[in-house]
Amino acid sequence: MEHPTNLIIRDCTSQGSGLCHELADALFQHQAAMAKDPLHKDILGNMRYETRLKRSFDNTEEKLLLVAFDGEKPVGYLFAAAEEVTEESRRQLPPWSERIPGGGTGFYPDWLETPVRVGALNNLYILPEYRGTGLGDALTTKGMEWLRALPGARYLFVDVSEGNNAADFYARYGFKFSHDVLGGIIKAYYQEI
Repeated sequence: MEHPTNLIIRDCTSQGSGLCHELADALFQHQAAMAKDPLHKDILGNMRYETRLKRSFDNTEEKLLLVAFDGEKPVGYLFAAAEEVTEESRRQLPPWSERIPGGGTGFYPDWLETPVRVGALNNLYILPEYRGTGLGDALTTKGMEWLRALPGARYLFVDVSEGNNAADFYARYGFKFSHDVLGGIIKAYYQEI
């Protein structure tokens, strides 16, 4: 595909996450397809917009939703959020974590001293036919600018699902490996700011 020239990125935070319903479902199916472990593949394959992006978006006060458009068609998005991590919130796990044998470390590492304010790149997805157009870099750069400007934030986190090869992409932005989340279904990366 030729690189489209009419791609634009809009801050759609005030419009709600529904604009990204189909993109989010595509992301979660992509994550499931990339997973190697059969249990992880099943867990990721059962995730949907309603249980992940919508729930996170609706339950987060400080957030950013950037959507990339080709004309009026949404072709990619980035969801970022900020939160205060307490000892209690660090121990909270999603319902699907009960299926992971032996549990393991949650989304935030044991070394993280709480309470602490953090930012997170929660979702980044570009439709396959728009990859290689620079949208991933453009969305991530804008998301990182927003996250770095958060008052009082000490760390930034990004989670990469098992089998996804995005670690090198995030390393270009200064992220380094933190820990395996819940037995390795996700790998967490971080940076101090």
